[in-house]
Amino acid sequence: MSKYSNAFKLTVVKEWLSGQTGLRALIKKYDIKSHQAISEWRDEFLITGSIGSKNHRVYSPEFKMTVLNYRVTHSQTETARYFAVFPSTTIANWLRAYRIFGYNGLKPKPKGRPPTMGRKRIHPLTPEQQELADLKQENYQLKMKVAILEKLKALLDQRTEKNKRQ
Repeated sequence: MSKYSNAFKLTVVKEWLSGQTGLRALIKKYDIKSHQAISEWRDEFLITGSIGSKNHRVYSPEFKMTVLNYRVTHSQTETARYFAVFPSTTIANWLRAYRIFGYNGLKPKPKGRPPTMGRKRIHPLTPEQQELADLKQENYQLKMKVAILEKLKALLDQRTEKNKRQ
């Protein structure tokens, strides 16, 4: 979460762009630690028309590599302006991930909480265990057949008894 709200950033930028207040006066007035922050807010406002995005953008690993290649010969701020990636610290995070993990560090991470109940691991059965499992399956199927035949016999007996009464 950012230190300043998007509404506050927009107020500061608009005040600066209107020419009412200079950069140093804004820093004192709003107790902002760095003029670089205000400059970045201004750049974002001038390029995108707003400050702060409502949606979290997901960039492809190819795009990230393009940005990092451009970053080799340009400053981080210039790169952020050129590719409209704000805040510019995002580029620094990509660079750090690339240095540590390589290209795989640029791939999107899975979202959400991992499941608490993991999938059951299937262990190969020994021949004895497999034979036992097969016999249990066959026994279950035979019990089902017997139950169906008993139910059928009961229905037939019931029908023949009904016919005898009539």
